[in-house]
Order: sequence, then structure tokens, then C-alpha cells
Amino acid sequence: MSDYKVSQYGIFSDAVNTTKTVSTHVSDATTTITTSQTSLNDQSIFMGPAQEESVNAITNCATRLSGLTEAYNAISAYLVETSGTYKTGDAKAQKAISFQNGKIVEGVSGNSGVQTGKANQDAIYNYLSQKGFNDAAISGILANIQHESGFDPTALGDGGTSYGICQWHLGRWDRLKSYCAENNLDVNSVEGQAAYLVYELENYYPSTYEKIKNVPNNSQGAYDAAYEWTVNFEIPDDKYNRGAQRGQTAASDYWPTYGSNTVNV
Repeated sequence: MSDYKVSQYGIFSDAVNTTKTVSTHVSDATTTITTSQTSLNDQSIFMGPAQEESVNAITNCATRLSGLTEAYNAISAYLVETSGTYKTGDAKAQKAISFQNGKIVEGVSGNSGVQTGKANQDAIYNYLSQKGFNDAAISGILANIQHESGFDPTALGDGGTSYGICQWHLGRWDRLKSYCAENNLDVNSVEGQAAYLVYELENYYPSTYEKIKNVPNNSQGAYDAAYEWTVNFEIPDDKYNRGAQRGQTAASDYWPTYGSNTVNV
């Protein structure tokens, strides 16, 4: 696997520098507050409850700022340590991170924007490509995911009964959760859902799997893959018209992006 360094992807360098800068500023503020606290304690002009409340308030501020410094230092160190394997579009690079109980925790950002949009689109493309799908097939799948969830792995639909990038419904959602739990995957992540997508396709929709895997690698193949996926995998209301719509999306929007290096015959 190729190495990806901070210098190659400026966003990671910026993130590291930002956390270091914030940490320095917070540390300076903590020092100022601590000095003020000491000075306040030494000033006999402040007496009684008012002085005590002021000291307590400053103490609380100093404690919180100290906690922020610890968190920013930890996040900065984490970014430096892990940036060597980051690549734009990788599932790893999309995870939100937080500092909880003295350690870094990877999670899902919900609707903050970290887990949606172009980064998720690229991550799904990369994963499916590694699984042997050609660009036309992936274009068809991406077109469906766009229409179903906008690439948001936390998307809810159908009155809260459908979930994820493919809007898995009821029993299919239950299978998604079971699969991710059994395979130590985050059910709320693109990584976990992409893995389940392939598993479900292979094991529950083998005919569709074979058709998708064998579409010609051209714009018509992208259309055919999207149509097949809509009609026999997603199966929405008005599936035939929706299949045609998504076929057009695959051929006109996704094939030009992901099929640009192939011969369109």
C-alpha cells in the first residue's frame, strides 16, 4: 500500500497546525487566568462571598481550559501519527474524532458534513473498485445512492424505517446492523455500509450481482447498472421510471467522472 504523507495532502497539515495553534493560545489563556486567580486571592480589598465566587469562577475557567489544552494536544498528536496512511476519499479519512476519557475516539459526525458528499462518494468508488466492479457498474450504484441518501450514512427515510446510504428498510436494516456487529464494523459509517452492500448483493441478490458485475464498461453500461440496481435491488415505488431516471444520472453525471480513463464504445 502506498504511503500518503501530510505534505501531500495539505488538509492534514492544516489540521495539525490548527490544533497546535489553538493549544498554544488556550495554554496562554490558562496561564493568564491562573495568574489572575493568584492575584485575586492576594488582594485584601475583595472580601467575603464576592471574593469567593470570583475565585471559584476563575478556577472553573482554568480547569476547563486545561482540559481543552489536553484535548487539542492529543488530537494534534493523533493527526501526526495517523496522517501517514490518510488519503482523500479513504473511509479512515472521513471519520470524526473526539477526545473522551483521556483517549482519542473515532466516530461518526452525523450531519456535520464530515460524513457526506464527495468524500463519501469517492470512498464508495474506491471500495467497490477494489471489489472488482468496473467503472460503469460503480457509476450505476453511485447514481442510486445519490437518489436514496445523498451519500449520508446516517440518513433516515420512510418515516424512520429506512436507514443508510442505500436506505435499507426494516428487515434489511436489521441485517445491516447484525452484519456490522459480527464483523466489528461501524454501522453508521460508509466503510461498514459499503462492506454490507457487497455482502448483501452477493448473498441475497446473486442475479443482480452477476448482471451488475458484467455490464460493459461504457456509458450504456452505467445506465444499465443503475437501472438494474433500482429495479431489483433498491426496489422503490414506481421503480421502472425511477430506474430510467437513475440510469440517466449514472450515464450523464457519474460515468464522465469515473469512466474518464476508459474507452467509451
